[in-house]
Amino acid sequence: MSEHRGFHLSVALNGAGSHPAAPSRPFTPDAYARLVRGAEAGLLDFVTVEDGPGRLDSALLLALAAHVTERIGLVPLGPTTGDPTAWATRIATLDHLSAGRAGVRPRATTSNPEHARLLTVLGTPEGDRRVAELFARAGEFLTEATAAWDSVPSPQGRPPLALLAHATVPYRLAAAHGDVVFVTPEDTAGLVAVRKEVESLREEAGRPPGAVRVFADVNVVLGDSQEAADARLAALEEAAGEPFTSDAAVFAGTPEGLADLLQEWFLDGGADGFRLRPAVLPDDLDAIVAGLVPVLQRRGLFRTGYTARTLRGHLGLAAV
Repeated sequence: MSEHRGFHLSVALNGAGSHPAAPSRPFTPDAYARLVRGAEAGLLDFVTVEDGPGRLDSALLLALAAHVTERIGLVPLGPTTGDPTAWATRIATLDHLSAGRAGVRPRATTSNPEHARLLTVLGTPEGDRRVAELFARAGEFLTEATAAWDSVPSPQGRPPLALLAHATVPYRLAAAHGDVVFVTPEDTAGLVAVRKEVESLREEAGRPPGAVRVFADVNVVLGDSQEAADARLAALEEAAGEPFTSDAAVFAGTPEGLADLLQEWFLDGGADGFRLRPAVLPDDLDAIVAGLVPVLQRRGLFRTGYTARTLRGHLGLAAV
């Protein structure tokens, strides 16, 4: 059993799945814990869990999952609002409960009235100015929050920060503060361009090479055959009444076909890893674990066993 020399792999556990027509199920805390255990059975680096209005608290859900898992990383959402010290304490608590397996996905955000005003001016010079200010404030928040971690020693040092970014302003925040950046390219050429920009901004921020892991996000609809996957996607789109669109690429096909895509984006696009967004939970997560992971292992692209016990260790990040 050895650590892989290929790429990293994670999954986003978003409600019933990333597709808006994913069948709704009673997602209790125990149900989330089962999903995380399933992802750990596939030797994945980490899971991310979203929260928000009408959803359970992601850090509390993952605190429960920490008690029924041993190795997988646990990454809740962390909006950059409120008290940075309280924010840091929330994540540090999860980190201690999980023996060093916590991370956090910071999200630059504002109060609801401010957000509504921002939406009215997006794409204008005023909107650009407000977006820049929003992300500058998020950077200040993260500087204060991460400094608070230094007073509460963790088995892994600081929990990794994993940020979703779609453009230069959020890329700059991720390059300056993040350990992982989730990006959303449409193809290999797009991934190459994004990676080049992130690396340039990382250097501009004075951080060393390898400080930021670039993960490409992909929505996945899997089937035993291409026809079966296409039929699943068609049924979801019929239920939704519209085509499946997303900020990230949408893949519908077999585990082998998905492995081909990830291999290309790893070897030719420069991705360090991937965050897969299962269209329907638990179906597509099960297909990732039982179908995709063995294919990647046979190709020498993914680990055959955990060797690290912390999230920083899984990602090959230096302790800080």
